[in-house]
Formats: sequence, structure tokens, C-alpha cells
Amino acid sequence: MAENKRRPKPTPDKPPKQRREYSLFNWLNKFFPLDKVFGEKLPGKEERVPVKYFYYFGWIVILLVIYERIGFQSEEYVRSSIKLKKEVEDLRAEYTSIQAEYEKSGKQSVVIEKVKPDGLEENLNPPKKIIIRKE
Repeated sequence: MAENKRRPKPTPDKPPKQRREYSLFNWLNKFFPLDKVFGEKLPGKEERVPVKYFYYFGWIVILLVIYERIGFQSEEYVRSSIKLKKEVEDLRAEYTSIQAEYEKSGKQSVVIEKVKPDGLEENLNPPKKIIIRKE
């Protein structure tokens, strides 16, 4: 009897390695002359930076922009917190002065002066207690 054996799967042929296309670089090259700075090293033009470093350069630029933005936001936060602290101090001072006026207006001597024009006077006799006896 024949044995069951696995057939090896056919391996697809790998396509030949293609040269990497730098689409972002090509798109930006339409607007800015980047190929003068970033270009492949050609004989006689070895001072140019290769295109493969363009993406690292872009990444560093993006990180620097983010770093500056974070610094700006932190300075803005500090300025706003200082402004709010000053506002709180002003409100606290206003509250203290209003509270002092209110407590002063509740004193007996101030109340007597306010009710004199209405014809009311302070009673100089102490109050008397009335007791009713049940029989």
C-alpha cells in the first residue's frame, strides 16, 4: 500500500528587489529645489546628502516643532495661572472688606443710628418678665 505524503507547497518567486521610491521627496521637489541638497551620491557630487537621510531630517524637524509648541503652551499656562492668582487675591480682599462692613452694620450702636429717623428709640429699662399663675 502507498504511503500518504505531503506535497511541498510551491514557493512563489520573489520579485526582484526594486529601488526604493521616495514619493514624499519627489512631491516636495516640485515646490522646493530639494534635489540640490538631498540627492543620491553621484560621481563628482559627493557633497550632497543622500535622499535616505531626508526622512530622518524631516522627523527631527517635526520633533523640534512639537517641542517648541509644548514650551509655548507651558509658558501660556504659567501666565494664565499668575493672572488667576492675582484675580483670586483681589476677590479675597474685596470679600474681606465687604464682610467687615456687614459685621459693623450689625452692631447695636449703628442700628440705633439708622432707626432714629423712623422715630424708634432705644429702651433704657430692662425687659420685665411676666408670670401668669394658674389657679
